[in-house]
Amino acid sequence: MNQHEHQWYALYTRSRHEKQVEAMLRRQELETYLPLRRAWSRRQDRRVTVELPALPGYLFVRCALYGEVRAQIKKASGVIRVVENAGRPCAIPESQIESLRLVLARTYEAETHPYFNIGDRVQVMRGPFVGAQGHLTRIAPGRHKLVIAVEWVNQAVAVEIDADDVDPCN
Repeated sequence: MNQHEHQWYALYTRSRHEKQVEAMLRRQELETYLPLRRAWSRRQDRRVTVELPALPGYLFVRCALYGEVRAQIKKASGVIRVVENAGRPCAIPESQIESLRLVLARTYEAETHPYFNIGDRVQVMRGPFVGAQGHLTRIAPGRHKLVIAVEWVNQAVAVEIDADDVDPCN
């Protein structure tokens, strides 16, 4: 893929700045996509529906990524970086953007979900195993559970745990 063709690129933004960054880039006449999901929010006297980023910290921009355009994007307040692999911006396939649009437009039940790979080192953040660290050894199909091995004197103990209770280790 050539970075001088119009393609989608992911931008990593400061926490909770996705909407401001999107508005700023649109004012600069760049095509953007901020995937939003609907969620209930409790107010003092009622519940209301709010739109939250479906992929917190990320939004997408479609452009020919020339040096000037990349500099313009990086100068936008709230942008941390263009997502790269081996120092080169990663083009996001159109099909993935369209799938996000389709799913988010047709459901009220979309929620963020951690993305892990087998072998990732994870830490338990909530629940009865809080504080434990280990390697992800299996993603149980259909149950949205993770199995991690907790290292202990050159042995391993495997536990099944909810994916929502686990974060990647830095």
